[in-house]
Amino acid sequence: MDSRSERHPGTAPVPPVLRVSLVSGIDAAERARVCRRLSGTASDRAPSAEIEEEAEDSGEFALVLADRLLAAAHAGETGRTVVALDPDADVMEVGFVLETAFEDRRHEGPPAELHDLVSVVAVRDVHRWLLSTAPAPAVDHVTAELIASQLEFATVVVLPDADTVPPEYLRSTLGLVQRLNPDATVVTGTLTGMRTARRPGGRWCARRVGRRMGWALELAEPNASLAWANDVGALVFRDPRPFHPERLFDAVVHQLVPQRVGRIARSRGLVQLATRADHHGSWRSAGDTVSFDPTGLSSWDADAPAGHEMVFFGEHLDRERITTTLHGCLLTDDELIAGPTAWARFRDPFPAWPAHHHP
Repeated sequence: MDSRSERHPGTAPVPPVLRVSLVSGIDAAERARVCRRLSGTASDRAPSAEIEEEAEDSGEFALVLADRLLAAAHAGETGRTVVALDPDADVMEVGFVLETAFEDRRHEGPPAELHDLVSVVAVRDVHRWLLSTAPAPAVDHVTAELIASQLEFATVVVLPDADTVPPEYLRSTLGLVQRLNPDATVVTGTLTGMRTARRPGGRWCARRVGRRMGWALELAEPNASLAWANDVGALVFRDPRPFHPERLFDAVVHQLVPQRVGRIARSRGLVQLATRADHHGSWRSAGDTVSFDPTGLSSWDADAPAGHEMVFFGEHLDRERITTTLHGCLLTDDELIAGPTAWARFRDPFPAWPAHHHP
């Protein structure tokens, strides 16, 4: 388990490091099996179980976890530590906060590093929540988003049931993973080679994954959307005109559905509603779940796009119909000329943003 410093002529010794692997997944048994494989032990080493009650959200959890892991590193522990995250943890928030805390306190003593982000996601769950045309349970508004986020934000994606699912399920799941997270190493079925599989981890892995998520790459590389990966394609939609909120809401409920446009498994981007035109909102969908949250990014910010930047991923997408539907949600010429005073009177069925989101 312990790492050793390597000496080279004319260079300082490399200090021992405590390397941390975060393991996420909604299935506790499969998540535990991967933890055991990674750590080479008979049981999980999961500090999260010890500090769960001390943290109210994922960010606080990550800060408490960083304290525990740095204390272990300063006490001389090296090698690998495997941390099993709670099923509903925000893996992106935990990863970024943990990585930042480690780097900010690197001068204090022997370092700890976030080394791997491992997501354990069953193919059957991907199909049920993201790719199936059957409606998801109306009472569950979180599982689809958790699965999509765990696929996007990982250096390694483990598909534990890959050997037992129909070939078409595996094919579409692999295509979706390739779209959402093109740099991830995918481990299918047996975990025999888990510890030796190529993993694009190491120091700063959270930042690398954050910069290379599929939706960000699609926005940066316009021609990437023209290709298909195992029948899973992508569509980029851009337009400078704000959306009419009522028309967009109606389109999400009645038009952008599998029976009309193919299964939209995931969408991400920045959106402007005419009723909230001074700020961009963060748009996310996963399966049948849609989220539209404030970003604090004002429309006049230098980094803000002109209007919308949205990416849609899915199986057998009807790109022309999706584009036509979204164009129909934009303000018409007459509505645009009427200006913000008129826009404020539009009916806006999307959930209200907290009043404090303005800078």
